[in-house]
This record gives sequence, structure tokens and C-alpha cells, in this order.
Amino acid sequence: MTGHGVLVALALLPAVVLGQAPNDHDADWRFLTRATLSGNSDESPTAYTVYSGLSIEGAVARDLRDDFALELSLRTESREVTGPETLPEPRLGSLEVVASGLTLKWQPRNDTDQFFQPFAGGGVTLTYVWEKSGLLDSSDPPLQLDPAIQLGSHLALSDTFLLTLDVKWHPLELRLEGFADPAPAVDVDPLIFGAGIGFAL
Repeated sequence: MTGHGVLVALALLPAVVLGQAPNDHDADWRFLTRATLSGNSDESPTAYTVYSGLSIEGAVARDLRDDFALELSLRTESREVTGPETLPEPRLGSLEVVASGLTLKWQPRNDTDQFFQPFAGGGVTLTYVWEKSGLLDSSDPPLQLDPAIQLGSHLALSDTFLLTLDVKWHPLELRLEGFADPAPAVDVDPLIFGAGIGFAL
């Protein structure tokens, strides 16, 4: 499947799944905004480092049958990149990372009367990366589609207002094109921590 085909499939999947909700169920929606912190690259023998990123993530979730929900999220972040000291200019610039996630979540205490509402889920994350500044040249990188896991909880402050905490795991490999041959591949820490607020309707 091409990158555009993946985008179309992910765009249509929420409509297909949500359209299967039973007619006699008043679906609950949650609109969430999280501050996220992603880790830097693992120790690499190539001596290239991709630093951690701080960003804002938006998400919308809808309750499905029983104790399940579907969440669609989107975040963008800048990542500074440095190379080995042997390079004429070790500071290589920055990359812009856009990640969109689709997660099916299990919510065993899915009730607005409950203060503590834990959830666990799995899905996929579609990541697009391009050069933002500096010496990096990745103007046409491939889309990356990777598995994802999410754990967390909503803390209901009222019937409509909540706090949300979560941690996500999804692998990400950044290939630094354009200034070294072969292009070094850097594995980024797969954990992303999030905290924010939301509204349930």
C-alpha cells in the first residue's frame, strides 16, 4: 500500500467503526489536549543523536460498545539533531515530526460517576518527517506506519471536565539523508508521556 493509500485508510477507519455503534446507544465524545514529552535517541554506534521533543497533542475519542473507545490523535514536534564531533559542523539542524495515532482503547470503568477511569489500548501510528532547518536533506521521506500501545487514565473532575494522563509506546526510526553514505538510521526512544485536560460530551 502506498503512503497515500495508508492515509486514506486511516481517515476512513474511524467512520467505519463509529458507524457500527448501536442506534440505541448515546455515544460519548471526549475532546483532549495534552502536553507530550518524547525521549531522545537510544545510544547509537553512529554517534548521531536525535534529541527529545516537547509538543501539544490534540485527540478526539468516541465510546463504542461496552467498555471500548476509539481515539484519533495528532501531534507535531521539532527534533534537534547532532552528529559525531568528526564532522565539520556537528549541529546538523532539526527535523519536524508529525505523528497521527489511531487507538482502540479498553475502558473498564467507563462511567462519568467514576473519578478514576483507567484505559489501555493498541493501534497504529503514522509518522511523517521532514527537514526543518540545517544540513539535513529529507524532503521526500517515506511515511512510517508502526504499532502503538497506550496506557493511562482520565481523572473526572465533573461530568464534563477531566484531566488525562497517559504513556504511549511506538517505535520510530529516523533515517538521516543527504550528508552521509550510507545514511545513518537512528532509533528514537519509543516512550511518549502525556498530560492534559479534556471535555466529555
